[in-house]
Amino acid sequence: MRENEDQWCAYQATGNCVILAGPGSGKTKTITIKIARLLAEDVRRPRRVACITYSNACVGELRSRLTRLGVGDSDRLVLSTVHSFCLTELVFPYAKMAGLQMPDPLVVASPAQARALFSDAYRAQLGGNAPAWFRMACDRLRRTILDRGSDEWRAGSARETMVVEAYENLLLQNGLIDFDGLVLAGLQLVEKNEWVRHAIRAKYPVVVIDEYQDLGVPLHRIVLALLQAGVRIIAVGDPDQSIYGFTGAKPDLLTALAGLQQMESVTLKLNYRCADRIIAASRALLPEPAEFRSHDGRSGEIHIHRLECSIREQADYALGTLVPALLEANPSWAPGDIAVLYRTLNEGAPIAEAADALGLQYFRLDNGSPIKRTRVTEWLTDAARWCSGGWQTGEISLSQLLKAWRRMYRSVTHESELLATRKRLISALFSLRDSALPLRRWLLALRRDVLDELLEQEPGLADEKDNLEELTAAAGAGGPLRAFTVEIFGNQGKMPRVKQDESSASIWMRVLALRQRWRA
Repeated sequence: MRENEDQWCAYQATGNCVILAGPGSGKTKTITIKIARLLAEDVRRPRRVACITYSNACVGELRSRLTRLGVGDSDRLVLSTVHSFCLTELVFPYAKMAGLQMPDPLVVASPAQARALFSDAYRAQLGGNAPAWFRMACDRLRRTILDRGSDEWRAGSARETMVVEAYENLLLQNGLIDFDGLVLAGLQLVEKNEWVRHAIRAKYPVVVIDEYQDLGVPLHRIVLALLQAGVRIIAVGDPDQSIYGFTGAKPDLLTALAGLQQMESVTLKLNYRCADRIIAASRALLPEPAEFRSHDGRSGEIHIHRLECSIREQADYALGTLVPALLEANPSWAPGDIAVLYRTLNEGAPIAEAADALGLQYFRLDNGSPIKRTRVTEWLTDAARWCSGGWQTGEISLSQLLKAWRRMYRSVTHESELLATRKRLISALFSLRDSALPLRRWLLALRRDVLDELLEQEPGLADEKDNLEELTAAAGAGGPLRAFTVEIFGNQGKMPRVKQDESSASIWMRVLALRQRWRA
């Protein structure tokens, strides 16, 4: 890190700090090494470090990097999404003591339950069925105007505010809270109760926030309240990478945080992912681009293939003509080295259809993928890798799986129950060590032995039930994962490189949501 002046400056910072990190700037390396140093030098037991990020995929990436550094998130570090942090570190321990009006027992609504109650609220207030855009507008309203008694709330659209209020009342009447409600409850606890802020500071003297540009107004206000209470804040993100404005994300909040007097601001300017020509083309799209440059001075190549045709026809050309030509011209490349980038799920569907028509294998990372990036599916992927040989190679350890399982299974508090659960889990995993086992059979066995019970008992995993049903269905007859074995699933749709047929025309599509429509 000493060779990168900006990374070294961020690593050495001893107070509150905002790290503005462009794509490919080594942000994850910087933040994980920073956390490791905090745990080694600054935070002593029984105090802990909290790291909050946007999604379960981000949590998984940070956990993987930290594990390679020998840093686990057991009793010294908490890695979680903002929803999980608000549930486990704010609402569960403090809501009753603060007199907050909450369901008792606390049950988090599944996405299906939330959709049904919102539809009921819409029909009761406006009649008919709610269009998709209206639900999105109401969600954005809840995430950006947080004070229900404020002039700003009363000045908003009466149609939206009345449906939101009716929806939140229905949730409470049915003994439920949704994920946005968890964050709003966490904010209320922190802003209105000084003793809650002191409790958080006592337990978490340092709070690290990753992907700050996507986390929105509620977390920003929580951060400001904790900052004033003396919690050390380290925020990482890039306003130019925010793509969730339609959900209520406000990237300018990160800029505002960086401008506070008590914050040190560091910008990571070296790019380890792209060459200079590609960086220059990217900067042309930004209103106020930073002076990013490649770390090694590579020039890179851009070839434009202009096609006046549909997305499907573009995909046919890209997958049927360009990809085989690239593989032939670059013998050292494997199909998995090629990425197809496009804007949204709407473009992803015809591209996937083109790949299917050509008989190409691929892996999607957008919401059209049958393998969603959630806590349970991340754990299942690791478990599949262990069952398909990881238990022999040491690629993933049983202790890692058990620790990750314990992080999800928070409701078990008695030692005897915990031991019984661990025993059933270990027995199930050992009985399923077969890389060639069909994915559906493997999933059904795990569900019967341990998974269904977990999802039934854990309120914080309410959104996982539907995801697991969809995954199981996708692995069944006629589903897109019907041919998946445990090994293929563990490799996220990719066979290990040593087993790939180099003459095959397979390609894995790593799909990213980009602002610019894919034109090549």
